[in-house]
Parts: sequence; C-alpha cells; structure tokens
Amino acid sequence: MVIGLDGTPYSFLKKELDAGNLPNLAGLAQQGTFTRMESEIPTVSSVAWASFMTGKNPGEHGIFGFTDRKPGSWDLYFPNYAHLKEEPFWDRLGRQGKRCCVINVPGTYPARPLNGVLVSGFVAPSLERATYPREAFEYLNTSGYRIDVDAAKARESLDLLLEDLHETTERRREAILHFLKTEQWDFFMGVFTGTDRLHHFLWKQYAEGDPVYAREFIRFYQRLDEIIGEITSGLGDDTALLMMSDHGFCSLQRQVYLNHLLHEEGLLSFKNDEPVTIADVDPGRTRAYCMDPGRIYLSLKGREPEGTVSPGEEYEALIGRIVEMVSNLTDPETGEVIVDRVVRGRDLFQGAHAGLGPDLVAVPRRGFDFKGMVSRGALTDTGIFSGMHTHDDAMLYTGAGVPVIKEPHIRNVAALIEELALD
Repeated sequence: MVIGLDGTPYSFLKKELDAGNLPNLAGLAQQGTFTRMESEIPTVSSVAWASFMTGKNPGEHGIFGFTDRKPGSWDLYFPNYAHLKEEPFWDRLGRQGKRCCVINVPGTYPARPLNGVLVSGFVAPSLERATYPREAFEYLNTSGYRIDVDAAKARESLDLLLEDLHETTERRREAILHFLKTEQWDFFMGVFTGTDRLHHFLWKQYAEGDPVYAREFIRFYQRLDEIIGEITSGLGDDTALLMMSDHGFCSLQRQVYLNHLLHEEGLLSFKNDEPVTIADVDPGRTRAYCMDPGRIYLSLKGREPEGTVSPGEEYEALIGRIVEMVSNLTDPETGEVIVDRVVRGRDLFQGAHAGLGPDLVAVPRRGFDFKGMVSRGALTDTGIFSGMHTHDDAMLYTGAGVPVIKEPHIRNVAALIEELALD
C-alpha cells in the first residue's frame, strides 16, 4: 500500500513529529523510516507524478509541465494520461495478475482500463471519465466524492477554502476506505492532494505562526493523521506500507516572470499589445520564450514554427547569453539573488522525447517562484499564493520490512513497489 501526501515536505513532517502533533505518523515512524527524497526538475506535480508512476525521467515519459506547446504549432495543450509515453508500473502489475486500486494520483485523467480500479486525480474535469470501471463511478457519483478542492474559494476567504478542503478530504477518506474494503487488491494507492492546496494558500501563515491560520494548518494535518491511522490500522502484517510526497514546499516571497525579462531584452515579441499566452508570439521576431515553471526554450529552426535560431554556434551563443542574464537576476525591491542555478535541458533529460523538453530550466532560490505568464508588466510581483514547490525536500516512508532506498529519488520508488508487489 502507498499513501501519497501531495507536496508534504520531509522537513515539515519531521518538525511536527518531533513536536508530538501527529501521533499516528509518529507510531509509523517507530516501525519504519521517514527520509528526505529528491524530486524532479522542473518541480511541478504533473512531471513528478509521471516520473513516479513510470520510474522514468521526463525525456522518456514526455511530460514536462502542466501546459506545453503542440509540436509544429504555437498553440498550447494540457498533457494528460493519454500523452504519457511510458506505461505506469500498475499496468505491468495488472498484466501479471495483480489487482490494483489507484485513487487520486495526479496525471491519470482520462481513466483507462486496468486490472482493478482507477480514479483519476487532478486535472480531471469529468468524474465519469475519471473513473474505471463503471461500477466505481456509480458509487462515487452517489457518495458526493470530490476530485479536488475548489481553489477559487481562496479568493473569497481562507475560511471558505479550509471548509472546502476538509469536506473534500472527508470524501477522499470515504472512497479510500470503501475500495480498501470492497476490492481484493494486491496493490493499493491513495493520494491526498489537499495538502498541496493547503500549502499553496497557507504555508507562510504556518511558517510565521499566524495566530489563526497556523493553528488551522496543523488542525488539518491532525485530521489527516487520524485518517492515516484509520487506513493503516486495517492493514495486515503481510502488507508492505509506503508513504510519499511528490515535492517539498517553502514560503513564497515573490513570483518571477521570465518572459518579461526576455521581452525587455528583445528576445521575445508578440503579435499584439495584450498577449495572453505563448500562442500570441510573433514567430519572426522571437528568439526565446519561457513556460511554467522556469522552462526556457529557444525558437529553434526545425522545431518551433518559423524558428529563428540556427543550431550550432548561434544556438550556443544565445544559450550562454540567457544563462548569464538569468543567473544574475536580483529582486528589484530587495536586491536578493533570485536564481539558484540554470540547468541545460540536455543535462536533465535523457530518452526518446528529450528533444521536446526545454533548452534551459531556471531553478529558483527558495522564496522565488517562476511563472510562464506573458502579460505581466514587471519582473516580479506577489499573488494569492503563500507557498511554493521545492525539488529537494520531498518525503518517503518505508514501513517495517521494506528496504530503504539508499539515494531516494522519486523515479526510484516504482521499482521498489514492483519488487514488493511481485514478491
């Protein structure tokens, strides 16, 4: 069994375990091992969960972000389960006669057949298309199940968001307990994504000890701790238990818009004065552009439509210019250095689809979150979010009798699960 806690940092969990706030997780810690785990760069859930479920890097599974440019076009699309280029490990387990229940793993929409039950995680606009088999949909449709939190409520008030967050979590609990009881499963996975939503909107309040919302932050985790205790108490001694997150979290200071920088430097131009997305670029005058989170692409001849940058010397010269330009970025208000490092795509991605990935990925320092928006009139601003993803503080728990991965990386977990499931 695998329990997923989307975006839960190892450092946070250790702190709260030491403080005695999470008794059920503390009990599990005595039986197994919590450890810090490295996640993917770029640090976005769609990429991390794709790497987890396939055991492959983005150059192999083909998912580089929540949005991407359609090959041969400047139009954008939202990669989903159908675009995954490598099969998830539970498909392989299913072919070997193992019955799998996969509940709320992000990036699994639209649901497709497997030997068991699949309920897609976000982004999933239709519950019916998010569920396999039909009987599972009929149960969820009548039980009040929710695929995700309504994050728009945060714009009304944090109290409304918290109310919706708790309600969605209770429905997730009911579904997981239902399928645990009714399915004869060999592999079971349930993911709680409310943790990620909580962190995005209330992380800074937690970190700074807000008198109201820091307490609400911990109250949510205490309820989740109770639910985890309920789930794990029903597992037999012959069940291997793992728990994991797909990335870490930290406080967010400023959002950073690299497309503003590229535009100011004359490398990015648009067809109109009010661009909305990358689809509004002027191809003939664009040499580079950025997509979430910090993915920088050159307009390469033969790859981008009407590409302007020739492979070879011109490409390398522009790469060098952008690396230097981005590496030296500082916050206009505070003077703080924004960028930790800029990594070449060829050093991050290997595989048949690596060529679809970004040429560069800017890795931010903690507190600075890169955005791919094209309509911002400044390099930085603040938004509604108070927390941001980190790649180096994900969490992995291996229970009693489960081997400890020596150098934990999110890509390495699939092989361990397959080994345990087929033992």
